[in-house]
Amino acid sequence: MARQARNAATYGIYHIYQQGHGSRPLFADEEDRITWLQMIARAKENFGFRLYAYCAANPQEYHLVLNLRGGDLSKVMKSINIAYAMYVKCDGQLFRDRYKSTLVDSREQLLQLMDLIHRRSRAHQTKPDLFNSFCCYRGLVKDPLAPLDMDDISTIEEVVQNSKEGGKTCNRCIQTIPEAEAHLRSVLSMKQITREEMQLDKACRNQLIIQFRQETTLSLKELGSLFGGLSESAVSKIISRYHEAFSG
Repeated sequence: MARQARNAATYGIYHIYQQGHGSRPLFADEEDRITWLQMIARAKENFGFRLYAYCAANPQEYHLVLNLRGGDLSKVMKSINIAYAMYVKCDGQLFRDRYKSTLVDSREQLLQLMDLIHRRSRAHQTKPDLFNSFCCYRGLVKDPLAPLDMDDISTIEEVVQNSKEGGKTCNRCIQTIPEAEAHLRSVLSMKQITREEMQLDKACRNQLIIQFRQETTLSLKELGSLFGGLSESAVSKIISRYHEAFSG
């Protein structure tokens, strides 16, 4: 089956997601991660893109948020991945398929995406700030190996507050359907699945319904509309089953 051509927007902001194949960890140690960041810095100099976020906390994946500024995404990613594969000298296949790219279409989606990326590190690193761009936004690293273009983000304080551990952010601060739609797009981008795939995977859909019930002020009717036209009673049953499973 022939590969489908990528949709390219030369002046777009992209979320890049790359997985390792599994024959060896994509990042075996700190040295691997440091080298990867140095390669991103060199690619940034060569291609002139803007770097907004990165995360290499998980040993089997990485995330980038890039503003192409007229550059060629394929050439940028080929430069980074080929250079890193040559450095690793893996006997087997290093990457699982091609990288995945998602176009970010609003400032709100960008901030939510960065929040999700910055939160990922805590599950994989004893010191999550080391290889996650949040350390730069918090001011913990003054001279990062891959310099961020933080001046492009007009509300750096918002980036920090959204991702801060134990912050005083509202637990149910999404109040409107448009806000929820933007947040859902960001979540699906992180999971690298389409809305249609989410609808077919009922376990995934139900998990997201529970998550959005906890994080938004949407009514059952609004949640049903957001997740494919479910009835209020169907949404209520999903939530009730969740509470029954975890009660006591």
